[in-house]
Amino acid sequence: MPPHSRSSLSSVARLRSCQAQCLYTRAFSSTTPRPKIGPESPKFIEIPLPPQRNAPRNRTIKGILPPPRNLFPNRAGDKTSPEYLASATPEPTAHHQLCPPESEYIAWKRRLAATRRQNLREGLLELHRRKLRTERAIAIRSAIKHENRERRLHAPQREDERLTSPTITAAMRQLQLGNLPDPNREARLAAASERVAAKAKMLEEQRQNALHTLYMHARNFITTEAQLDAAIEKVFVERPWAHVPGKEKAVSIWDAEGTPPTVQDLLSDVNKTQRSAMLFHRGPAVATGKRMLKIAEELTGGKMD
Repeated sequence: MPPHSRSSLSSVARLRSCQAQCLYTRAFSSTTPRPKIGPESPKFIEIPLPPQRNAPRNRTIKGILPPPRNLFPNRAGDKTSPEYLASATPEPTAHHQLCPPESEYIAWKRRLAATRRQNLREGLLELHRRKLRTERAIAIRSAIKHENRERRLHAPQREDERLTSPTITAAMRQLQLGNLPDPNREARLAAASERVAAKAKMLEEQRQNALHTLYMHARNFITTEAQLDAAIEKVFVERPWAHVPGKEKAVSIWDAEGTPPTVQDLLSDVNKTQRSAMLFHRGPAVATGKRMLKIAEELTGGKMD
């Protein structure tokens, strides 16, 4: 076959392109060609479908299966022992059962009984072997899981985690790992024990002092009806301070003993700035007496009158 020239090949290509344009275009209309899939079809808009869109769904099984029966409880003993198998599948002992069978039907019944005894024995042994095999597999899986958990729990921190955790400082990391080291713990606990003992002793002394003060003041307490009547007759009179020289006409305790001292009066007494000449030129005997009484109370360890 003679080879085609370049001009002939170009003409063939132009012819094919013209045929394709004539097939896919309409010469006598300006509207767009009608699509092959109508707007009412769900495939009118192309939506990408995910992979495995035809994956089978899980079947919904209605109802529940009962838990398997435990054929080998602890209280039942060993069901695989020869004694138990002999008691569970006893051999025939009657005279009519040991005699030769009289018919084929009786022989068939005896073969069925022997098969049932053999099946029960083999079934118990096989179920026991299956139970042991299952428990061994469960124990192995549990040991593997426990080992993996312990290894991951006590695994050191990875280098990338340490380098990418800027919010965890070295001090915070020490708190997460455990307690902070405390080399002076024994001395600190001993000092704390001494402080607690000293505070307990101080409280005990305060309590004893309060009890002693209560004992000293108890001499003036009213404990009987006769004492109460005497105190009432002494206080509730027309002139309660008639026995005080110079205060016979006083009607209140403030008139008889004066107003209570204010803070300014106490400060002026300490600083020796009293306005009263009698108080200003008063000697140190009163203050010395109060101080001596206080010193005596501290030395004796109790309240004194």
